[in-house]
Amino acid sequence: MTDSPPNFNILKGPQDSFLSVLPAFDQIKSLSLPVNQEGSGQLQYSCIVQHTEGDRSFLPAFTSETAAPSPHITCPPLETALLFFHAPRHEFFIFNPAGPSSLRAGRAEISLLAGFLQAGGSQARAADPIPAAMREAGMGNLHKAHYLYASAGAAKADPATRLPLCSVLVELGLFQEAYDSLKTEKSHEALLLLALIHRKTGNQQRAAEALAAIPGGTFLEERKSIEAAWLDLETGKDEEAEKAFEHLAAAALDKTEALSGLAAVRAKKAFRTKDAGRLASAATTLRSALATPSPASARLFFQLGNLYFRSGNSMQAEDCYRKAAALNPGLQALANLAATLIRTGKHQEAAAVIARVALTDPASAGRLAAQMPANSFTGKADPQLYSPAAGAAPPANAANTDTEQARKFSPDASQDTLPPAMTMRSQPPLAPAATSTLKEFKLEALQTPVSAQPPVPAGGQDRPESGRMSELNLATLGGPAQPASTQPGQASLEPAAPRTPPNISNRRMGPGANMESMQDAMRSAAGQDGLERRPEDFLSGAFKVASDLEREFGSKVHFNREGLLEVEKKLRLFVKQAKFSSAPGLVSDCAAFLCYFLQERHKGRLVKLAGTEPWAWPMIFETKDANITTYPAQRLWRLLWEDELPETGWLVKYAEWLVAEIKAPGGHISGTDAIRERRMSHLERLEDTKTEHKRIMALVSTLTETSDIEIGRPGVIKLGGIIRHKFKPDIPPSADGWKLLRCYGHMLAAVLAKDFKASWYYTDCEDGHWSMRLPWDTFVFPIGKIYKTASHREELLEYYDALLSERARKQSDKDLPTLK
Repeated sequence: MTDSPPNFNILKGPQDSFLSVLPAFDQIKSLSLPVNQEGSGQLQYSCIVQHTEGDRSFLPAFTSETAAPSPHITCPPLETALLFFHAPRHEFFIFNPAGPSSLRAGRAEISLLAGFLQAGGSQARAADPIPAAMREAGMGNLHKAHYLYASAGAAKADPATRLPLCSVLVELGLFQEAYDSLKTEKSHEALLLLALIHRKTGNQQRAAEALAAIPGGTFLEERKSIEAAWLDLETGKDEEAEKAFEHLAAAALDKTEALSGLAAVRAKKAFRTKDAGRLASAATTLRSALATPSPASARLFFQLGNLYFRSGNSMQAEDCYRKAAALNPGLQALANLAATLIRTGKHQEAAAVIARVALTDPASAGRLAAQMPANSFTGKADPQLYSPAAGAAPPANAANTDTEQARKFSPDASQDTLPPAMTMRSQPPLAPAATSTLKEFKLEALQTPVSAQPPVPAGGQDRPESGRMSELNLATLGGPAQPASTQPGQASLEPAAPRTPPNISNRRMGPGANMESMQDAMRSAAGQDGLERRPEDFLSGAFKVASDLEREFGSKVHFNREGLLEVEKKLRLFVKQAKFSSAPGLVSDCAAFLCYFLQERHKGRLVKLAGTEPWAWPMIFETKDANITTYPAQRLWRLLWEDELPETGWLVKYAEWLVAEIKAPGGHISGTDAIRERRMSHLERLEDTKTEHKRIMALVSTLTETSDIEIGRPGVIKLGGIIRHKFKPDIPPSADGWKLLRCYGHMLAAVLAKDFKASWYYTDCEDGHWSMRLPWDTFVFPIGKIYKTASHREELLEYYDALLSERARKQSDKDLPTLK
């Protein structure tokens, strides 16, 4: 790259259309990206330093090396475009920030830039771009197809380019851009694309309505049937979906999507039933879908890689992830590729892939680096690049050999070739930044993409990289689109005002799976903060009550189901003579009996927290798949609060539910999926949630950081200001920071319960995904909202006021149908 004077004037500025600015990139041989040095464990890597203007953050690039701050790396323009397009934490990008030739771009514009460069720049402009665009889309070269379609539409203002362009936008994950272009269209093909967009953004009802509006007997019948089968699969109608996909895979002219769906439903059943034959059939079906290139090739390779990863075939998974990354080097494909490379012992290449991830997502890179075996790699890793200009990754149908891997650029590369290297410039020695590793992040869990989505083969198509956690309103899900200002947080494709930027594409903006879990918090509180004390003094009450029962009833009492029935019998006899509030010792001893039974019979670990009563002590059960936290003593302590007995057999029912949870295979569905399926948590689980909430709210009242925050709108204003002051989007919270955010989340939940009558709905997941239900059937995620506020600077007051507006609208429009 040649140096330019500081007052360079290459780019024309944001007032011109982005297409008109693209020829300026013909002159640019490489771009400079400012970086910091970070590391995790033995691995050191570079991370792009964001540029901030007001409350908006950009990833920056400089066209002149002399203008770029130090340290920086140099990178080919096409590689920069691919890096930016797949950056999970940023939606906005800037070239030459703060200079006279500054140019801002969104993700769609970055795709145009990538396509322009892949097409060879302005010198290789096609005479008739539409056939060229169709050809590139068919080969899976989506950025190039996007650019060619866009340039054809700009030149001719031809509406015929709009629908195929929107198909490419959907495959690229640019759902908002596609929707904005289609929402006024009434053609049948536009309705089909709208159905696809609604399904991929989680609005199954609107997708079904769009399909229903397409009459039968048109040339779109096959595509309509395929989309209907995907909807069946995503709504749990596996048998209907499998039959439809089997028929379409045999009869449809374009079999790719039908084969993809058939593989998805077969894999879903195979993992559920542990049927190796069905799993092999799913893999064969996907390979058939990949026999010819298509716009979905990258997605299909990723889907097949996930299938192999989950079944333990690391070599095949590596091959598929490598090919997916060659076509579409997104975070999920790269993270899963790094995981398989670690599994297969290819640590040098794994380090290079992790270094590539680190450029735009250091948090994910840190978690991946933590999985590297000791002494497997030491020092600074050079990023692995994927642009064709870099001699990059092999074509999707190439064999898997070491010589076909994407080129790693070395600082020692010759400066005479273009691009010479992703080279560090003016690099002073920097201490590695502290990294944040997650206790719940395990290598074996990487078959689930970094955004913590369900594995693709088991559930259907891959989802867009997760973005803001959207609240879902089932009362109007699928109803006519209304202004977003009156439907806060709904899964609607209308502009998400007043939030900026809208994020209907569900792109990840900020760390996805980096929340400290509730079990981690318990572990920290118990093991590191010195709060745990031996609970034997409390549990001694179990033996006291057992001895009393034996004397009273004349038979041996064991710590089992029958023993629980004896405890309940004693309590029923007692309540006939006095109130429980007069005998807290009896209640405590009976609670100890229940806790000791669970500890001895089912290996629970009771955590006694200093300064709290036994009702607030969690008991943790460690299983192969997850840790289960419950509050057994609360089941008895409630007698002191309510002074009456629950239904007959309530202790046994609680124990039976808990044992079933401990023995249940696999995990629970996600919070948003539970809402879509109308699946509320078990009442015992919700009782534990209420107890957890009560415990944290008691803690909140004692903390200097939270004791003066009101439970109401003024408190929401204070919370928003405190979070903006204490937490920065690009700096992961410390362990204490996570605990404080959890407290803030429960305070927001208390506000929603007080002001909007919200009640807990589904909590069988990490607490960032716990949902509450409002009386008018809107669902909210209070703790997750706090986490997102800290990571994305979202406005809590706008969130609160939007709910106020929605409540007023619902109250004034009671004749609208609601889902009961």
